[in-house]
Amino acid sequence: MLFNRIFREDRAQLSLEYILIAMMSILLITLVSIPILGLSIDYSFDVVDSLNAKTELSKITEGIDFCYNSGKGSKKIVLIDLNNDLEINLLNNNSKGLAVVDLDLSNNDSKTIYQSFDCPLLNENIVLSKGFNKVLIEWSDESGLIEVSKIN
Repeated sequence: MLFNRIFREDRAQLSLEYILIAMMSILLITLVSIPILGLSIDYSFDVVDSLNAKTELSKITEGIDFCYNSGKGSKKIVLIDLNNDLEINLLNNNSKGLAVVDLDLSNNDSKTIYQSFDCPLLNENIVLSKGFNKVLIEWSDESGLIEVSKIN
């Protein structure tokens, strides 16, 4: 009888030790995985923001190419939806134009996105705010230059 009683108490103690080991393991896994998960979420937001900026920059450069190829008097309005505030630099690169955006990332780095277009006549900066923006791309008859501006 005494032997059975000791045997049962040992079993209970082993069960309790297994439960404590399992709880400690879960706690350690959680403490390690949560910071890693937070970093991966930040990096995925950076990827989404850079893809969004590149896509919207592509819309603007396609509009510039449209006006340049259509000739003087052409006009195009492009609707842009941005995740962040952006400053777009439109530069003259000898035979072609170059659109440049510096995007701030979550780890305090920056990524530069380039997109080329056909028109070599542009040398402007345009600031677009987060959300929806209307951009007017116009090659007027009077000035002879393509102008890119934000419509409020």
